[in-house]
Amino acid sequence: MTNIKVCQLKKAMDYFNYPPQLTAKERDVMRQRKMKKHDVAIMLVHWFNAITWILMLATGGALIISAFYKFAPDFYISIVRGMFGTPGNLIEFHIWLGVIWILVFLAYTIFGYRKYLRKNKITEISLKQKDLFERFRAFQCILFGNAALCLDKKDLMWLKIRVLGILGYSDQPLPPQGSFNAGQKLYGLLVALMTPIIMLTGLIMAFHLGPIWLIQWSIPFHFTAVGLVVSGLLIHVYMGAVFPEEKPAFFSMITGNVSELFLYKHHFDYWKERIVKQCEWLKKTEPDISLTDILPNSLAVKVLEKVEEIGEIEEEEKQVVELPQKFWDPYVAGVVLGLLFIFTYFVYGRGLGASSFLSRTGTYLWNLVAPQYTQSNPYWSRYFHNGHTPLGNFMIFEVIGVLIGGFWSGRRARRNKFEIHKGPRITNKQRIIYAIMGGFLMGLGARIARGCTSGQGLTGGITLAVGGWLFVLVVFAVGYLSAYIFRRYWL
Repeated sequence: MTNIKVCQLKKAMDYFNYPPQLTAKERDVMRQRKMKKHDVAIMLVHWFNAITWILMLATGGALIISAFYKFAPDFYISIVRGMFGTPGNLIEFHIWLGVIWILVFLAYTIFGYRKYLRKNKITEISLKQKDLFERFRAFQCILFGNAALCLDKKDLMWLKIRVLGILGYSDQPLPPQGSFNAGQKLYGLLVALMTPIIMLTGLIMAFHLGPIWLIQWSIPFHFTAVGLVVSGLLIHVYMGAVFPEEKPAFFSMITGNVSELFLYKHHFDYWKERIVKQCEWLKKTEPDISLTDILPNSLAVKVLEKVEEIGEIEEEEKQVVELPQKFWDPYVAGVVLGLLFIFTYFVYGRGLGASSFLSRTGTYLWNLVAPQYTQSNPYWSRYFHNGHTPLGNFMIFEVIGVLIGGFWSGRRARRNKFEIHKGPRITNKQRIIYAIMGGFLMGLGARIARGCTSGQGLTGGITLAVGGWLFVLVVFAVGYLSAYIFRRYWL
C-alpha cells in the first residue's frame, strides 16, 4: 500500500456501485471479522430511550381516562395505579420521568453533537434548490447536521424496492446504503420532528405553562406526536428484532459491533468508508501491509486495477480547516428578537428578562437554609405569595433555555472555547476579579432599577415605558463614561 494514495483508493472504491460477488471462503472470512458500528454513548442513549419510552407509555396509557374515552382497559388502569398508590403519584412519576428524558437528550445533543451526531460533515447545503426533493434534503441536513442521516433519491429507491420485495413483487437488489438504511433514516426524520413537539407539549401540560388554550391544544398535539412515533417504533422493533436479515443490526446495539459481511451486503457504502479509513490508518502504522490483507482477494485485485487507471498524478486530498461561522447580520438578529418579543407577549402576556432568574434562584436557595427569614423578608416574600414557589415562573425556563441554546449554537458555529478576553496591561487574575465586581454591581443595579437590559431596557422600550427608555439612555451614558475611565485596562 506504500504506492497507493488514500484519495486514489477512495475513488477506486467508488467505482463499485454494488458489492461484487465473493467466494464462499471470502464470505466466511468476512463473517468472522467484526467492525465497529456504534459508540458506547450511542448504545447507552438508545437503551435509555427504549426503557424510558416503555415506562412512559405504560404509565401514560393509565393516565388517559375520561368520561368519554379510555386508552387502556379498566383492569390495566387499576393495576398500574395500584402500583403507585394514588393517581397523583402516577402523574408525578410520569412527569419527572419525562423531565429526566428531556434533560438527558439535551445533554446528549449539546455535548455529543460534534462527536456523535455530526460525524459526516455537510460541506454545502442550500434551500434554494430547483428540485423539490433537494430542498427537502437540505431541510433534513439542517435539521440533523449529519449527511449520513439525510434521505436522498437512492434511499427512495431503496424504500420502494424493499416494500415490493417484502410483498413478493420484486427481486431487484437493494441500492447500497450508508451507515443507516433508508428505513432508519425515515424513522429518524419522524422522531426528529416529533420529539420537540412531545417535549414542549409535555412541559406545557405538566407545569401549566401559558394560557389555558395553549394547554388544551397541547393535549391533542402531544398524543398525535406520541402516536406517530410509536407507530414507527413498532416497525422499527419488528425490522430490528424479528426480521431475520436485520437481526445483526439489533445485536450491534448491544455489542457495538457487527460482522464485516453484514456491512458489506447491507451497508456497502458505509463499508467502503470504513475500509478507506482503515487503510488510511494502516498506511501510517503499518506501511508495508498489503491491500489483500484488508480486502477479499478478488475485490483487492479489482481495486488495484482501478487504482492503476486513476494513476499516480493525483495529489492527496487536503484537510479542510473548519473556521468559525460568520455572525448573524445585526439587523436580521434585531428583527428576529423583535418577533420573539411579540411571540412572548402573545403567549405569556409579558416580555423577556434575565435578572429575575438570579433573584428567584437565590431566594429559593436561601429559603432552603432559612425559610422563616426568607418568607418574612419584604422583598423576597412576594415570591411565595398564595403558596407559589420562586421557581414557578417562565423566566426560570427562559434563562435555562437561553443557556442551553447559546451553548448549542456556539458549538454549531465552532465558537465554544475557554478563553479570557482582556487587555495587555492586566493579568488573568485581575480580569476575573474585575468581572466579578462588575457583575455584582450590574446585578445590584438591575434589582434597584427593577429590571436589567432585557427586562427593563428591551421589554420596557418596546412597550414605550418612560422608565425603560430612561434606563437605556443612562446605560449608554454610563457605559461611554466607564469605557473612557477603564480604557487603560483594554488598550
